[in-house]
Amino acid sequence: MAMGAAEAAEIRPVEEELKTAAKKVEANFSENKRKIHRFPANLHGVTKEGRYLVPSAVAIGPYHHDLPHLQEAEEVKQASAYYLWRDSAHEEADQSADAAYQKILSVTGNLRRCYVGDTVEGIPELDFAAMMFLDGCFLLQFMLFIRSKPGELVAPSLQGWFNSKLANILRDIFLLENQIPWLVLQTLMAFKPMLDVEDFISRAGLGFEARLDIVKRPLVVSNSYTPAHLLGLLRYYQCGSIPIGRRALDLPEGVTSLPQSSSAIELAEIGIQLVANDTSQLKDMGIFEGAPRLFGGLFLAPLVIDDLKACWLVNMVALEASITTGLGDEDTVSSYVLLLAMLMNREDDVHELRAKGLVRGGFSDKETLEFFKNLVKQLFVGLDYFRILAELESYRRKRPLLIPIHKFVYNNVRAIITVFSIIGVLVGIFKTLLSIKQHQQ
Repeated sequence: MAMGAAEAAEIRPVEEELKTAAKKVEANFSENKRKIHRFPANLHGVTKEGRYLVPSAVAIGPYHHDLPHLQEAEEVKQASAYYLWRDSAHEEADQSADAAYQKILSVTGNLRRCYVGDTVEGIPELDFAAMMFLDGCFLLQFMLFIRSKPGELVAPSLQGWFNSKLANILRDIFLLENQIPWLVLQTLMAFKPMLDVEDFISRAGLGFEARLDIVKRPLVVSNSYTPAHLLGLLRYYQCGSIPIGRRALDLPEGVTSLPQSSSAIELAEIGIQLVANDTSQLKDMGIFEGAPRLFGGLFLAPLVIDDLKACWLVNMVALEASITTGLGDEDTVSSYVLLLAMLMNREDDVHELRAKGLVRGGFSDKETLEFFKNLVKQLFVGLDYFRILAELESYRRKRPLLIPIHKFVYNNVRAIITVFSIIGVLVGIFKTLLSIKQHQQ
C-alpha cells in the first residue's frame, strides 16, 4: 500500500533523528582513543578500596581536583610553574609563561572535549585553562626532577616535596582518571624544547624490567601514533609499536576448541618450557617448537610486580577496556595479564614462574596469585591470548604419544631416578660377586 504524504511527513523527522544519533555515535567512536575515560565500573573490584583509582598526593585534571586531601599539591603546582618559567622572565614575550598560558587558553575547547561526562561543564573557561596550565607545568617539573641530580634543574623546596611523596606521585600520574590531554604537554614543550617526556617514560619503563643489566630502552614513537595522555604513552612503551587493525585470529589446522587451563606446572608436564624474554615488551609472546619438534616453549616478557607496578598494570588494562574496538590493536596488556593468570592456579605455579625468571618483585607468591586472579575476572579476551591458546591446543594435538610419556617421566622423575639408582647398585653388586667367583676359579 502506498504511503500517504501526511504519513511520510510524520516519519521523515524520525529518520533524521536516528541519522543524527548515528552520526553522534560515529563521532564518539572516532574520538574514543583521544578521550580521558573514567575507570570502568567492572574493574572497581581490583582497586584495593580506590588505591589504584583515586590519587593520593596530586590531582591531574578535573576528575579528582576538589578532593580535600589533594589541596596541598595545588600550591606546589603554582610553585612548579613559577620555577619552570623563572628563567624565561627576561626572554622574549612570545616565550614567556603568559604566552604559554594564552596558547593553552586558545585550545581550551579541544581540551574540554577530551573529558567524558559532565565533570567539566561547571568549570569556567579561565579556571579550566589555568588547571590545564598548572597541571602540565607540574608534570614537566616532576620530569625534570626525575632526570636531575640534587641541586640541579629543580629548586630545593620542590625537590624536598617530590622526594617525600615520590612513590605516591609516580602512582598518581599514571592513573586513568588522573590525566590531562597530550595537547597540553605538547603545547608547553613547544615553549620548552629541552624537556623530554620520552626520556621520562623510558625511565619509568625501567621499573618493569626484571633484569638488572638491562640498559634503558629509548622510546621510539611511530609517526602514526599520537598519545592521548601519559598513561597511553607508558602503555605504548610497554607494548611496542603494534600495527593498527591486525588480522583476525586464524586457528591452526585441526584446532576446533581451546584449552580451559594450562598452568605453569601443567605446561611443564607436557614438555613446554617457560622462557623469559630479554626485554619487557609485552607484545612479544608466543609458542615455539623445538627441533625436531619434540617439545617446545612459551616465551613472554618477565614482570616485576609490586604495589606501584600493579597499579600501572591495572590502569593500562582499564585504558584498554575503555578504548577497545575488537580489532586486536589495543588488547596487548590484557592478553599478557590473562596469559600470566592462566599460568597461575596455585602458589606452586607462581614459585615455578619465579624459578623461570618470569615473575619478580615485592609481592609474595600468595599476593601475586590473588592479584592476577582478581584482575582477570572481568577482562575481555584479546586476540593475542586467543592465539596462544590455539597454539597450545595445536601443540597437544601434534604429540598424542609423546605428551603422556613426558608427563609420566615429569611426575615420576624421582621414583625413576631411585629405581635406576637401585638398579645401578644391584648391577654393581652383581659385578662384584661375579668378579669374586671368577677369582676363586
